[in-house]
Amino acid sequence: MRRITNRRHPNVDQVGTEIQYKGEPHRITDVGGSYFALVRLRDGYAENVKIREVNGR
Repeated sequence: MRRITNRRHPNVDQVGTEIQYKGEPHRITDVGGSYFALVRLRDGYAENVKIREVNGR
């Protein structure tokens, strides 16, 4: 997977990982600022979610 983001972002190592978000599997496709771009694996729906919501505090 090609990374679009700046490598210096503290969460860039999480790009490409699959997570459970709202009870469904999602993949982190991009990171920037304080948001992750998540893609729901079931239907490909993409949404921006705050990093804190995914990683906790």
